[in-house]
Amino acid sequence: MERMNVLALQSSPRKDGNTVTLARALLEGLKAAGVKQVNEVFLDGLDIRACTNCDACLEDEEFCVFDDDMQPLYRQFIEADLVVLATPIYWWNINTQLKVVIDRLYGLDFAKHPERYQGKKLVLVFTHQEAHPCSGAEIARKMFDEIAEYTEMTIAGDLRYSSDEKHVRGVPEKLKEARELGLRLGKGG
Repeated sequence: MERMNVLALQSSPRKDGNTVTLARALLEGLKAAGVKQVNEVFLDGLDIRACTNCDACLEDEEFCVFDDDMQPLYRQFIEADLVVLATPIYWWNINTQLKVVIDRLYGLDFAKHPERYQGKKLVLVFTHQEAHPCSGAEIARKMFDEIAEYTEMTIAGDLRYSSDEKHVRGVPEKLKEARELGLRLGKGG
């Protein structure tokens, strides 16, 4: 499925940590399936302001009045067929780097432009220290279930890893699971 367009939002500040490693295994699977358009974006360090609920995006602005690093992400999100949301779980939910992006997606105005969301597939990548099942990951999953239902997107995958014992790179079966999910999705599954 060469023509699939993937946007991978890496929100962990640790570029060699569990979240990035697990998400990259998924991306390897997508690429092995022939997906050519994979855009990996590291959110940590980007200048993305918090949504102020000013509603300018619902009036005259195309997306948002803030001229920051979120502006190019709007187009990338719209063009993506598959969006990977990779986050460590902090204090029972997704981290700030991803949350600010999720809040700013409000600027895509689903009510007027449902096509900007509809039909997209999401893959969730959660890492945490709490043993399985992780209540924080469950809370985050519930949030994304609600978002997906409202915006008519589909959650196509959910990868989780507890780092209590060791780094995921030392757990080949978990990396294999991520690659296999990428292969399946990349082949249209």
